[in-house]
Amino acid sequence: MPAHDREAAQARAVLLRVLDGFDAELADVEARVARLGSPAAAVSRTLAAAGIRDAWRAAPDPTDLFLDPTPVGWFTAQLAQARACLPAGPGEGFGPDASGRYTAPCLFDPHHAPAEVSALWQPSPQLLPRPVPCCAEDAARLAAGQPPRAREFATERGPRPLWACGDRIQVFWLLGHFTLAGWERLAAVFAHTALASPLNYVMTHQWSDDHD
Repeated sequence: MPAHDREAAQARAVLLRVLDGFDAELADVEARVARLGSPAAAVSRTLAAAGIRDAWRAAPDPTDLFLDPTPVGWFTAQLAQARACLPAGPGEGFGPDASGRYTAPCLFDPHHAPAEVSALWQPSPQLLPRPVPCCAEDAARLAAGQPPRAREFATERGPRPLWACGDRIQVFWLLGHFTLAGWERLAAVFAHTALASPLNYVMTHQWSDDHD
């Protein structure tokens, strides 16, 4: 097999594993919505997310998502809005507070409990620590010198946490999850990581262009 074809096949295989992760993510939110009484607004949002997922699964070439990953952001934005429609409770209260602001999701995995605390996190020994919004469990792990329970993505180098990924697919995934809470802190949080360059580009160019 020519090198180009081999590389394309490898990229496709990695993408399919990433999409499998998105399927599991949707199933997790659907189960959470059902467990908490299936509020109509939350059900509507999960159905919208499923429709976006079904569209990219039905596409003749799923690697088109590498060229235009905006559907990934739409997908995770629907999941974020579904969670915000759920009754407040331990690990569930993502809705607006009295001032109308939405609680941020945990930086390390938006499906953890809400980011009700801030903790110091060092992405790698070469980088400076920085304050990040995260769930209480990850904050306790960081305080104890342990790594956070970070969601990982399939890559050609094996599973990697978000900040070690450099594809726009992960950027749109992140921005969709923070669509309600806002992106103001994300550039500083991921500064000098592999995610920094594509994150800054999408936030200042592509996402704003797509929503004009």
